[in-house]
Amino acid sequence: MRIRLPFLMAVTLGALGVFYGTSTQGLNASTTTSITTLENRQFDLAGSAGTKLVSFYSPDCPISKRNTANLSALHQQFNHHKVDVIAVAMPYDGIDAIKQFNQENDVDYHVAHDTNGTIADAFPDVRFTPTTFLIDETGTIVWRHTGKMRTEDVSEALAGTLGKRSASAD
Repeated sequence: MRIRLPFLMAVTLGALGVFYGTSTQGLNASTTTSITTLENRQFDLAGSAGTKLVSFYSPDCPISKRNTANLSALHQQFNHHKVDVIAVAMPYDGIDAIKQFNQENDVDYHVAHDTNGTIADAFPDVRFTPTTFLIDETGTIVWRHTGKMRTEDVSEALAGTLGKRSASAD
């Protein structure tokens, strides 16, 4: 039985991609970073006032566009649990393209523009869009995903994080 090199490489790269997209061990958001949205609302990533779902995206990215409906659904589902859904457009995106994207896709969650890259720099390995992080109320990144996300997976991660929060409050 002979295994071909391209097949082996594809399997190895696929396994690394799954690990890269879902690994959260040792990830912590910067304690000094905050996000200011296009509406001038400020979110502190150090962990004050609830859980945050931060998704880096680009209006030109087809996968980011597909994730818009997922982020809206999560915003609707978890908004009353003090979960802030924040999409962050990359530095290379123009403000007009961001606003047009938001309007065309009926974006109903918070949107920021990382004009100089400092927001992305506060997170580990934001190399591709979309890359999404779940940050608990202590400022710790507890979940990460790169690429198209399934609403069910994020919902499960959010429910687990919120369950930990309510269990520690008891």
